[in-house]
Amino acid sequence: MDSATQPILLIDDDSSVRRLFASFLANGGHAVVEAENGRLGLDLIREKQPMMVLCDLRMPEMDGLAVLEAVTRDYPDMPIMLVSGEGDLADAINALKLGAWDYVTKPTRMPVLLHAVDRALERVRLIKENRDYQQRLESTNQQLRATLEALQQDEEAGRQIQFQLLPINNLTYGPCQFSRTLLPSSSLSGDFVDYFQIDSHHLGFYLADVSGHGVSSALITVILKSMMTHQLDDFWRHKSDMILDPVALLGDVNQALLAQNIKKYLTIFYGIIDLEQNLLRFSNGGQFPFPVLYDGKDAKFIGKKSQPVGLFARVSYQIEELRLPEHFLLVLCSDGILEVLTHAKVTDKEAAIRARVNDINLEAEEFLAGLGIKERETLLVDDVTVLTVRR
Repeated sequence: MDSATQPILLIDDDSSVRRLFASFLANGGHAVVEAENGRLGLDLIREKQPMMVLCDLRMPEMDGLAVLEAVTRDYPDMPIMLVSGEGDLADAINALKLGAWDYVTKPTRMPVLLHAVDRALERVRLIKENRDYQQRLESTNQQLRATLEALQQDEEAGRQIQFQLLPINNLTYGPCQFSRTLLPSSSLSGDFVDYFQIDSHHLGFYLADVSGHGVSSALITVILKSMMTHQLDDFWRHKSDMILDPVALLGDVNQALLAQNIKKYLTIFYGIIDLEQNLLRFSNGGQFPFPVLYDGKDAKFIGKKSQPVGLFARVSYQIEELRLPEHFLLVLCSDGILEVLTHAKVTDKEAAIRARVNDINLEAEEFLAGLGIKERETLLVDDVTVLTVRR
């Protein structure tokens, strides 16, 4: 029943009191129904669903306390106020203990009665508003939980897809062996790594780090993988040699990201190993820290500072060439490793990275473990990725 049409129920065996109370409450804007005893009052409660009950304490057959007990049991949210002509403090205490919302004595000044009624109805309104708010909040929380669960499921599915795009770990092409490890700071990673055989004497590899985290950054890694696969396919079909030209390839990726206007950029180190000439040709697109090359005796950083990919329309990348030693280890890291290392200065972090590159047989996971970085044991604020190439 609409609260605007719900009456106040008066239960009193004295008809003159009922008429007086009813008249005053009606003047105060309230609809009123009357009952001359407790049993009839309970019947009217079931029939009319009043907004509150005003009940006399002393009545024949069924007194106010019995009515109070029935109302609080069957209609716990319905306010009930007891009225007594005796003014016994014990009765008042007992009534309040049994669940009465208020207790007034006769003779009652009508403004006092009206104030007590309005106060009880205001309390009902506030309780209803709070319950409605709690229900809305619970409904919203259920929707949020369902949405979060769906997102988590989507993220887990995206994570599986993204990790399926990664190359097989510890893969060997001719004399060179590649290993990689990728520790995402969340379900999806903005880092990516890949290596592949271009032809019988060329190997390609890259490590990329997309700005930001989450789904949008992970999507760029998928786009990058697709572009690289497309260039490799074009090479095999004798359509393009861009896969062998690091500068041209980075420029092409740069223009593609800008054209899509997705407000994301990446850093990338792309290298090609010429097995016949024992030569490394590479171009760096803003990747830092620089890769470390170890020849069995000394470890040194290679590469130069450069601009990222997908950020500026007018940008040029440089080609660099390096004669490789007979046996070597090349280690590439994403910049997330700098966030994990606890050294105060960047130069000290670089020194720690270089010092760790001290064994040609070192693999990616061993490299991280030696720096105290382990999956599920290290709190990551950024993705951490390592690629090793060794011969």
